[in-house]
Amino acid sequence: MTKIINQAVFLRLSLFYIAGIIVQVHWDLYPLWIYTGIFSLPVIAVSFFPAVVRLYHWRWLFGFGLFLLCFSSAGILSRNQWKASEWQGDTDKNIYRVQILDEPVKKPKTLMFRVGVEGQKALIYIPIDSLSMALSPSDWLVTDARFEKTEQMFLRKGGIAARAFAGKNHWKKLDNYGKQRFNLRFEALKRRRILLNRLREIIPGEKSFAVGAALLLGYTRDLDKDIRQTFVATGASHILSISGLHFSIIYGILYFLFSFLGNHKKGRILRQAIILPLLWFFVFLTGMGPSVIRAAVMISLWGVGNAFLYKPFTINTVGAAAFFMLLYNPFNLYDVGFQLSFSAVMSIILINKHLVKLYESRNPMIQYIWELSCVSTSAQLGTAPLSMYYFHQFPLLFLVTNIFAIPMTAIILCLIPLSLLLQCFPVNNWGLMWPVNQSLTWFILGLEKIEEIPNQLINSIFLNKLDVICITCYVILFFLLMIKKRIYYLYLLLICGLFQVIYYLCEL
Repeated sequence: MTKIINQAVFLRLSLFYIAGIIVQVHWDLYPLWIYTGIFSLPVIAVSFFPAVVRLYHWRWLFGFGLFLLCFSSAGILSRNQWKASEWQGDTDKNIYRVQILDEPVKKPKTLMFRVGVEGQKALIYIPIDSLSMALSPSDWLVTDARFEKTEQMFLRKGGIAARAFAGKNHWKKLDNYGKQRFNLRFEALKRRRILLNRLREIIPGEKSFAVGAALLLGYTRDLDKDIRQTFVATGASHILSISGLHFSIIYGILYFLFSFLGNHKKGRILRQAIILPLLWFFVFLTGMGPSVIRAAVMISLWGVGNAFLYKPFTINTVGAAAFFMLLYNPFNLYDVGFQLSFSAVMSIILINKHLVKLYESRNPMIQYIWELSCVSTSAQLGTAPLSMYYFHQFPLLFLVTNIFAIPMTAIILCLIPLSLLLQCFPVNNWGLMWPVNQSLTWFILGLEKIEEIPNQLINSIFLNKLDVICITCYVILFFLLMIKKRIYYLYLLLICGLFQVIYYLCEL
């Protein structure tokens, strides 16, 4: 088993699984998927026969059967997920009972709610007023809005089957609609609302509260257009959504607090037994969003590896996290956050250690800045093709931004929970809340100053999928050439560039 794990089996499984998802999305091969899956089972069984095990040249049978099973399972699960997003509503029905599933997304004139209706997921748009602003997850509504099935690919991949617009007089909240079943996510969102109300008392400034709520609880509803643009323009937009960065900071703080347990076996296991439940409690308080769970899974793998002295963060553990997340929902593959987070982590694992070796300083502060710069550069290199493809821009001062923003984020993530605890004491604690308010003010002001630097952002970058693939290949091959110093990586680099040139000449 150790040998199989060392061979990065989960990375390979995830790649075959991803291949199955992509094939099913573009070509519906059902029922071929079922036949392939059935065929893989006897192949796996035969590989365990003693006569076959002794024959070295048949050693590939188990791997072939396993990956074939993985490939076909991806196709079947992707097809089932796609079928589940086909609208099954009655076209003649004009009254629906719907339940709000998540916090609303604020649009220019409406609030967009993700709702459950007749066992399916849909979007409903409601004009902004005092009544719609008071709605919260788990609320039931009755509406005569007309739901229309959606054919948009990105909505279907998110499980959305239909959309509707409910005017001012076309919906009503049901105050007492039966007994609510326990739902962990609804409970999490309720607790987050309680924390947000307490946080609003601590941080009275609108901008500061919006940024603080996003940093600590992943609540982005109150972020206005200007704040969002500031974070995007400076390359700090990843800080506004809870990700691996936030969990790394929180994990580091907790690890330091429990470092007195020592580094012997029992101490390591006990420390992780305390830290990991606290991290998942933090997941609960943030509302248990998909991106938060994704980051928590990654850091939990790190923690388990640290407890048992395994190499905690390898491409195999990243592959395991991706595999199980895609097993739960194959269309996570098409989520932008999923793509960016995994490309950033993979890039850090593969590139960062080589960048760090290029320079070493005896000064701890200089070394810290250098290591932070290397991590930021690695992550930026990994996510740059996707960022330019989705957001059509590239921040040139991302290093300056991260050197400033990441330490400030760590300070704020320490101060906000501390301020929430101090608020429980019946004293005049205005002075105690000054540090968190001032830190948020400096944080926003610093990013605004970076945004004002001329020509620090390249706009209007439009790439197609081939460009993204080619740029990714350039980055990978260039670093392989620098690290391995093999001439055939240079040949592959030239072939890739030649292929892209020929493609564009043919398009003319």
